[in-house]
This record gives sequence, structure tokens and C-alpha cells, in this order.
Amino acid sequence: MTKATPDSIRAERDRALARIRSRRDLTQQARQVSIARAHQDAERKMAALLEENKASYQRQRDFLERKLFGGDDSTGAGAMSARDAREKAAAITDPREAQAAFQRAQRAGDTDMVKALAAHAAEQAGVTLLGQAWQPIVAAYAESSPGKADTYKQLTELHEPDTGSDWSYALDTPTELGRLSAGQVMQLAGADLEVHGNDAA
Repeated sequence: MTKATPDSIRAERDRALARIRSRRDLTQQARQVSIARAHQDAERKMAALLEENKASYQRQRDFLERKLFGGDDSTGAGAMSARDAREKAAAITDPREAQAAFQRAQRAGDTDMVKALAAHAAEQAGVTLLGQAWQPIVAAYAESSPGKADTYKQLTELHEPDTGSDWSYALDTPTELGRLSAGQVMQLAGADLEVHGNDAA
């Protein structure tokens, strides 16, 4: 079975709308109700697909970050040192300050702090408006070994669905429903009106 995509859901809805619009046996109300139902069905499918793709993105991101920065499998004093480093790194909000701390940790051979600062920078690079300013720290950390560089490349190429300029999950509203609010469309789709025929939605 072919996996649904935003384009396939949109195309399926558009075909349904075209069939409904072409029917001459429907009253204006029946046509509008059918269109609302077809549109709502597509919105449900799109929301389910988006949730699935976001979960898949997060799983892949977690996997790559764990591969890049390593797990928390140290014990005893090592675990305390790693936790302390993570807490110190998390408290830094200025990328320039983080960059200086990262270079100091590298010179001192403080691997826990180097890793903690790189992980914190990767997190900030993905969630803040100043993300680009944090990127050099992650890049410098990744360059420390060929394996890390490859994993980092995969991480930078990951894009979270429905963010930034990704409008692929947005559904345009059919002209027949253009003046209605989302609540009104929902009410219309749930109207107690039986519409007969295969293309009635």
C-alpha cells in the first residue's frame, strides 16, 4: 500500500470536490454539506499524516543526536561530571559565551563539557531565532572525527515537518466554504442531512 503524502491527500480531496461540483442532482445545501464533509475528511487525514511524520522526524533526530553526542551511560563520578557539565552548558544563553567556553573546554581536554556545550548548541540552533550563531560550535565538535561529521551532516539535513517555509500540510479552503469559520464548517459537515450517491461524501 502506497504511503499517503500531503500531495496525495490534497489530490484525493480535489477529485472528490470535482465530482461533487459536477453533480446536477444536488441542492445547494446538499452540495455545500458534501463539500464540507470531503474537506473535513481530508483535514483529518492531513492532521494524522503530520502527526506521524513529526513523530518520525523526532525519532530520527533523537537517534542522530544520541549517535553524535553519545548516551548517558557513564556511572559514578563520570555521571556526576557529565550532569554538572550539562547543567553549566544549559545555563549559557549567549552563543558567543558558549563558543568561548567550548574553546576553553577543548584546550583543557574537558570532554564532558565539550560534549555538553555542543549538545546545548545543537538544541539552540534548532529552536531559537539566533540559531545560526550556535551552529559553529556543533560544526567544530562534529569535525573532531569523520563519523561525527557524517552524522552531523544528516542532522543538519533533517527538516521538521510543517515549520518554517513548509506549507505542504496546509489545505486551501474550497470556495464554497470560504466565508465560514472552522467551527461552522465542522457544524455543516456534521449536519443531519443524508446525501445519497457515491460522490456525496
